[in-house]
Amino acid sequence: MSVFNLNNKLIFALTLLLLSSINFMQATITARDSLKVLIASSYKNDVFDNHKDVLRYSTELYYLAKNKDDKKSMLFSLFEQSRIYFMENKYGVTLKKINEGIKLAKEMNDYNFLCRFIIIYQKLLNHLDYSNKEINVFISKCIELNKRVQNKDDRRINTIYILVAKADNYVNNEGLANNMNEVISLKIQAYNESLKIENNNPLKIFTQIYALQSLSWSCALSRKFEKANSYLALTDRLLNQNPNYYFTIDCLITKGAIENILRNHQKAILYFQEAIDKSERSQAIFQLYTVFPMISASYGELSDYRNAMTYSWKAQDMTKKLRELRVQGHNASIINNINKEISHLDEKQSFPYSTVSVILILFSIAIYYYLNKKKNSNNNNTALSKEYKAIHFDNSTNGYIPENNAEDNKKLVNLVKEDINTFYIEFEKNYPSFQVILKEKYPELNLSDINFCSLIKMKFDIKQIATYTNTTLRSVESRRYRIRKKMQLQGQDDLYIIISNIG
Repeated sequence: MSVFNLNNKLIFALTLLLLSSINFMQATITARDSLKVLIASSYKNDVFDNHKDVLRYSTELYYLAKNKDDKKSMLFSLFEQSRIYFMENKYGVTLKKINEGIKLAKEMNDYNFLCRFIIIYQKLLNHLDYSNKEINVFISKCIELNKRVQNKDDRRINTIYILVAKADNYVNNEGLANNMNEVISLKIQAYNESLKIENNNPLKIFTQIYALQSLSWSCALSRKFEKANSYLALTDRLLNQNPNYYFTIDCLITKGAIENILRNHQKAILYFQEAIDKSERSQAIFQLYTVFPMISASYGELSDYRNAMTYSWKAQDMTKKLRELRVQGHNASIINNINKEISHLDEKQSFPYSTVSVILILFSIAIYYYLNKKKNSNNNNTALSKEYKAIHFDNSTNGYIPENNAEDNKKLVNLVKEDINTFYIEFEKNYPSFQVILKEKYPELNLSDINFCSLIKMKFDIKQIATYTNTTLRSVESRRYRIRKKMQLQGQDDLYIIISNIG
């Protein structure tokens, strides 16, 4: 046989293996890609409570990616988790996610995500009452890192957040600075940068709204009302295209502040009240902390001292609550770790794999898949059948597996208090038959219902469930009632008995 024919056959065989590898990889990333699309869509249409879904998708993505050693998806997930936890004022969990994210981004030499994690980190330190001087160190580090970001749009988006952070670092707790013109100038630069982002970038409008909202607020506090109103009008138009619950609240507060300064107190109260209603509904603590003193002042100017005192007390309560959140979330050990990681960013790091190693790994996967494909297909149905029976049924316990050991349950209980979305995933691993049995017996139950049932399974009462799911007691009682109706149960005791007996 000629060398030419041997080469042709070898090339043909390697091509088949590579194609098999590509198909294999495509099959394994479908779920992760779907979750990324769902997360990305939140930037275009962030309606009430949407962030809870994003957090759930991000957590699920993280574990799927971790099982496949997909570090890029893990990094994306950790950033989204950090962003949402920060929005919810859960500073302790945010610090943990930022710490893990920075380490992973550093390992991957991903300067874009390094920059974005540090941007969130400096904002978090601001909420924890760190000094502007301390925070400025991290802003400077972001500027350095952003120069190494290759993608133009990513670099522009980072620049926008850096410019706004730099501007906000000049102001005091009232949002004022000695040189407000410099603050406004930086924010105008940020808005102009947002206009340069490519139109097909899903973050373009979101980033524009962020820059405009911040700019209009600073203009309002500087009493440049004409400019503030023009930027607010632009923001409103963009929010009509890309609804965002939290940006809407911020705009209402800005509009109220303008009317308050112009002494249109009644109109200001209408804006403030709408912002309060939305903030209380979503438990947006930082927004409530901002707006309560403002509406109190408006009522005071109208000589409505009863309402002025009511909101003054609420402002004091919110200040106390925010102080407690800061104390709970302040983890000096993690902050020191993050600071060390950031300070050592300039140290040379080697890539985890050379190009040759990556090629060898891909071909190894392809060869393994090719050689085992037939064997796997023959045994697949039998294996799945045995696995299903082993997991979901046990003849000795009349169809239900016994309770997990006390140590596992203790870990789950602690996990609920730290990270509810991670708990749902770990619960499913510890009780793999729970969801299947519930769905088979009660098909009307949705995923939220089943997650609620998992908390009942762990013997949490409704007050604890309200606390850990960050919802009201009334909402929890309503959810329990709806689940009972879907399951066609007469009383609450029936619900608890049935759930406790499901493995």
